[in-house]
Amino acid sequence: MIRGSLFAFFLFSSTFLAAQTAGLLPVPTKNTLDSLKRSNNLSDWIYTRIDYTQAHPRETLSFLMSSTTAAWRGPKSTEEMQAWLLLLSHQGYNQMYAGNILNSINCYEQAYNYWLDHNVSMDISDFVLKPWANNYTRLGDYEKAIFIQQKTLAFALKEHNAELAASTYNNLGISYRSIGDFKKALECIQWGKQKVKSTSPIAILLDNTLADIYYDKKELKDAEVVISSNIARQKNTIKDQETAYWLLSSYITAGNVQLALKNLPLSTRYYQLALKTNDQYYKGNRLREKANIITQLGKIKLKQQQGKAALSFFNQTLNTLGLLNSEGQVNPDKIFGDNRLQDVFYQRSLVYTLLGAEKEALQNIRWSLLAGDKIRFELADVKTKQRFQSETKQMAEQAIAIAFGLLEKTRQHHYAEVILNLMEQTKARTLLDDIRRNQQQLALQTKEPLFIQKQNLESAIAYQEKIALQDARDIRHAARNSADLKFKLEYVNKKIRERYPAMAWNADAELNTQTILKRLPAKAHFVEFFSGNSAIYAIEISNRQVKQVTRINQASAVKQGISDFVDTYYSHGPEAMMNNPEAFFKASYRCYQTLMGDFSFRKNEHLIIVPDEAMGKLSFEGLITDQSYQTSISKWPFLLKKQSIAYAFSIQTWINQSKRKHSSLSEKEKPDREKFAGLFITHQGNNKQAIPAVALEAASLKRLVSGEFLIDKEAGTKDFLRAFEQADVLHISTHSYLSGVRKEPTLAFNDDQVFLFELSALQNAPGLVVLSACRTADGMMAEGEGIISLSRGFAAIGTQGTIATLWNVNDDAAAKITAETYKNLLKGKEISNSLHEAKLTWLNSPQQSANQYLPYYWDALIFMGYDQSINLPKAGWPPHYYYIALIIAGLTAAFVFYRLKK
Repeated sequence: MIRGSLFAFFLFSSTFLAAQTAGLLPVPTKNTLDSLKRSNNLSDWIYTRIDYTQAHPRETLSFLMSSTTAAWRGPKSTEEMQAWLLLLSHQGYNQMYAGNILNSINCYEQAYNYWLDHNVSMDISDFVLKPWANNYTRLGDYEKAIFIQQKTLAFALKEHNAELAASTYNNLGISYRSIGDFKKALECIQWGKQKVKSTSPIAILLDNTLADIYYDKKELKDAEVVISSNIARQKNTIKDQETAYWLLSSYITAGNVQLALKNLPLSTRYYQLALKTNDQYYKGNRLREKANIITQLGKIKLKQQQGKAALSFFNQTLNTLGLLNSEGQVNPDKIFGDNRLQDVFYQRSLVYTLLGAEKEALQNIRWSLLAGDKIRFELADVKTKQRFQSETKQMAEQAIAIAFGLLEKTRQHHYAEVILNLMEQTKARTLLDDIRRNQQQLALQTKEPLFIQKQNLESAIAYQEKIALQDARDIRHAARNSADLKFKLEYVNKKIRERYPAMAWNADAELNTQTILKRLPAKAHFVEFFSGNSAIYAIEISNRQVKQVTRINQASAVKQGISDFVDTYYSHGPEAMMNNPEAFFKASYRCYQTLMGDFSFRKNEHLIIVPDEAMGKLSFEGLITDQSYQTSISKWPFLLKKQSIAYAFSIQTWINQSKRKHSSLSEKEKPDREKFAGLFITHQGNNKQAIPAVALEAASLKRLVSGEFLIDKEAGTKDFLRAFEQADVLHISTHSYLSGVRKEPTLAFNDDQVFLFELSALQNAPGLVVLSACRTADGMMAEGEGIISLSRGFAAIGTQGTIATLWNVNDDAAAKITAETYKNLLKGKEISNSLHEAKLTWLNSPQQSANQYLPYYWDALIFMGYDQSINLPKAGWPPHYYYIALIIAGLTAAFVFYRLKK
């Protein structure tokens, strides 16, 4: 029979571990197991082993895990299969209890597959599906949690199990709320309420979650009504450790609501009740909840302008979390990824700002950002990441403002480097996040075990740093588990770098400022922007040093002005520019003066611009540098005539793009490489409408470059994938777009479409991709992350640089400028300089109309990435043909000379 009552007690009890370990297997237990084995009683043998591990789950873990291999045979009868399934689920629970979250997931997955494969007649919702989903929420992987929760819900509805359905709806509500989908979260709570009576204990859970949803939505009055009623309901219930946790959560939510409503006395009362409940039922061992409550009490003091009292509470929080040393100072090496830790450091910075201690305020924001960086180990929904990134950027802006003030006050160059570090900390992470997201997509598509293992290991490390907060006695176990996981991760990363060299980019994620500057070439000259809510900052880096930092005030007005400028004069065609060139001239000069007016550069100096937000849609080369207007457009003072410009996503990504993505195969094993490959789709749409400009472009390039030209039917997805891996320069002239909710960069070919994340597994990538299509450097603006463009997508999968377009190109101008760029590349010039001179050639050449000198026509193409020269073969005979011809000519001359002499 199934020991349901015993299992339920084991699963749901949260009693702390006994201090004394179980030691060696007691003789009576050993004798019982031996006797059951002799009598071939597998079911009771399994239950005996489970019973023995119940009192000391952590200490007896290895004994329980060895049960499957110690069994003398596999299960045969229905009862034996049920016992075996319970064994697997117990293994998952004990692994989770010991903090081995990955092993726990594996055990539950084995249990689920065993249930499926053997069609075991058992309800697995409570002891497999629910804890399995909870493990994924502990890792922050809400999508997988929702997937499993939906399976549980389907089972509950099929079995007409109302309480299971209601509790599962509650868990789904929590998951959807965690990813910001409040509509679905509310629907789940309402569906859950329909399944149970208002007197059911599960109704308490549902109302707690409902109040949290209202709180997140800023609907505070609704949240107040729900949580107040829920607390009143719980006062008459008998408390145990499970119901006490519900009450603890209710008190915290009520305190948060009253704090948001600015009812500080009532908020304080609720938080104190939460602390009392925690101490009474958990002896203060739920450290994360305790730390959160203390932080909230500190926020109340901060709102009351009581800086020292607030600081005392925040220090108590850090001490609770084990981050203060014996002298009461923060130990930065112990900072881990947790949003509550991130919050308390930010609150400390506000206190120090209130107290006039600017240096301490700056340091605490930087610690907050460090905790935020470590949160990125966790898997999360893309929307959650975007919201988190936006919040992180707001903190970075405050830190930059403090550092800029200290720079002006003290003139200490150190603060300029701090500003660069803060800029890079927000920018460098965004593209690295995309790289990780592409890895996850690849894992889902190909089931590549290394990628899946890497993701799980990184998530589990973050979880181990949190698990110690639940019980002070778990700290050593969590540290040991974390060390083991990091060892495994290091090995997995090594294997991934061997197989997929582009994955090594993550190694640069935590470079400090000095390391970044030392890795730059001496000639590299950067201007990097940070676009905040209050101000825009620009920093100039030259000769491996921060040269100057400038601040542009009234950020909102400036950003709106740039957006309006791009929208008016570029996004909707050249008409506005042509109809009123003088208005465009003045508007362009205002943009230049605002963004670049404080800088002074040498003539023809090469600059690398790192834009931010709205500036990412702007081509700087077409900006006007002098306010003196004249009617001759070709003579306008464009920045193009003074400086050569390239673009980068961040300095760190630029450094990473300097590494060519090559496989580790030997030269004999590598596929034959083409220097140039071009794919051209000359017809588009269902009616295959001709695009003459594409055919013209292909023809003109054929006259210049030797390589593989794939046109229409020859330009299929397989042809593209092969060309991507084999070409040094890949030219793509086809339709491109961003598809799906997540705006995946997508290319359309003759037979199908290709998502860029599909290319991550390829072992080689081109040094240069030329995207000859409209708006390939433009895309969706993700708040706090930047523009999600096709150009960015290629950078994420290993391409060193791209030539792409910011707006709908003029076909004739684009074809001629592209051809001229290739001419310059064939001369050995670097990519950005080749494009720069091609634009100058357009301006200096006769055009059919004076309007064609307007930057709309010639400035759409930009280069983003690491600059270099490309060795391209010229059209005509392959080089070795010329050697053969020279040899033949030499032999002929020698023969003629010999004959004449004779």
